[in-house]
Amino acid sequence: MRSIDNVGYELAKYQAGLFAASAGYLNCSSKYFVKKFMNSFLAERMDKVGFLFESLDIYAALDELKEETDLTKGKEKVATYVLEWIGYLLRFWAYTYEVSSKFIFKHIKLDELVMLYEAYHSLDIEAAISRINEAKKIRYFMSIKDAVEILKDSEKTKNTYQK
Repeated sequence: MRSIDNVGYELAKYQAGLFAASAGYLNCSSKYFVKKFMNSFLAERMDKVGFLFESLDIYAALDELKEETDLTKGKEKVATYVLEWIGYLLRFWAYTYEVSSKFIFKHIKLDELVMLYEAYHSLDIEAAISRINEAKKIRYFMSIKDAVEILKDSEKTKNTYQK
């Protein structure tokens, strides 16, 4: 897991704006938009962080998404402020846990996040993500290098307490 930095904050703010703008700009349901976005090439590029070096405004990104996939299904919209929070949370999550948007979307859907909004939107974003991870029992795989470091640290701690 990595700490949030300016790049992560900028990505999260961008995605929050993208989700909020989708409600008024696209002719599809919010649920359908989020599903298509989280599995899109655009989201994949955002997962790789270099996306910030592209000069793509929010509406150009939505147009790109419309070209990639059909965004005409459904009509039910989620409130803009809720979509904004969800967009921010999902990108913050992908960035700090270093997982793909697809991975996150496999574990939680828009309907669940909308239901969590009232209870979690005033929490620190890291606390909200942590609670979701705990409730859904989401497990992350770590690299062998990270696992070895954890084992080394636990051995040092064990040896310290045995003295």
